[in-house]
Amino acid sequence: MIQIQIWADFECPYSYFQTIVLEKLQAKYQDKLEIVWRAFELTPVEGNIPPSQSYIDNLEAAKSEPIVVMENFELLTPKFLTYTWLAQESVYFANAQGLSLKLARALFDAFFLQGLDISNEEVVMQIASRSGIDSQLLRQALDNGELTKHVMADEQEFKTYGFQGLPAMLIGEKNFSPRSFIPITGYKTIEELLEILPK
Repeated sequence: MIQIQIWADFECPYSYFQTIVLEKLQAKYQDKLEIVWRAFELTPVEGNIPPSQSYIDNLEAAKSEPIVVMENFELLTPKFLTYTWLAQESVYFANAQGLSLKLARALFDAFFLQGLDISNEEVVMQIASRSGIDSQLLRQALDNGELTKHVMADEQEFKTYGFQGLPAMLIGEKNFSPRSFIPITGYKTIEELLEILPK
């Protein structure tokens, strides 16, 4: 089985595009491909802050990507950037149920297409429920602190691999040594990933 581990941030448009590409790959490979969500916050902030000019410029550049036209997206410029830790922990929780990609896509849609606040617990719980996740179990997991430890470990591992940007991925055969996995940085189209995937 091929495994793709992805580190992504919910306020990063290229991470959003990568999630969509991985959905298409999963539809193609089905049970021969496992996606594992790894957490990383690009710019952790306390409270809500207006997006910087560099963020807005990056988002405008992202809007010219072919995938935006293909998916007929109208990406919203967020009114503020905020703490996405809750979203990260929730998607990590969904890994065990094979629903991480589905929940991640729904959270990205909420942020970039609907302008919702994904730092709000009730918003995240509603999205999680619609994605097939038991919100009561998710709340318990969030409350006991275990998810926080895993997310912190993911962020540390991101640094260990020397990744410089998001999205970032490790791609390899699930049962082989982690050292055999190929590290990939930056958004990759489905055609580029098909060239990289183990044959």
